[in-house]
Amino acid sequence: MEDTIREIADFTSSFFDVVGITGQHGHSTILVVGLESTPERNLDQYGRTNGKVVLSGFEKYMSPLLESAVSFIKGKGYKAEPVGRYGYPLQGQLNLKELAVQMGLGQRGKHSVVLHDKYGPRLRFAAIQIGASFHLPAAPARKELDNPTCQGCTLCLDVCPVNILKPYKMTDTSRCLSRVLTMKEQQGHLVPCDECLKVCPAGTG
Repeated sequence: MEDTIREIADFTSSFFDVVGITGQHGHSTILVVGLESTPERNLDQYGRTNGKVVLSGFEKYMSPLLESAVSFIKGKGYKAEPVGRYGYPLQGQLNLKELAVQMGLGQRGKHSVVLHDKYGPRLRFAAIQIGASFHLPAAPARKELDNPTCQGCTLCLDVCPVNILKPYKMTDTSRCLSRVLTMKEQQGHLVPCDECLKVCPAGTG
């Protein structure tokens, strides 16, 4: 079984930027994957059709890779399916930022977003639920205060237009302008604020 989950991890690592695996309560495993959002592969493309939010970036770029991973896992004889829509958990489901930090895929930044040494705050996470109990030892989770990028830096806190950021946490997530329900709409597209991410120096050098 350990060999199988390593094969799954190796396969998914060939086209995702980061991969983490953790066991859940019961007989299931969560595979968390991350892709860097770039101008050429913008995972932050959102829209609204007939009042319903459309995750255009995830549908275009994340979904095909998730389907490949799910197909590979099923080929190993296990049930598997993306969580939520295109691996993006619906409200009340998994908190992928928390899982990513627990798995050692990055550290929480002062803006509460996961920071990666290479990709900075640009990773976007998705999840696949596997119908079997697997577990691989994760890299040790690193505490926020151990994050050298954030030490002495308050750029994200200072730029937040709604003043809801405190070091390593968001005081009122319902007011965040990068939350789907509060994003501004321009020419049929929902535009996340992301001012805190734009000024973040992590992963730029």
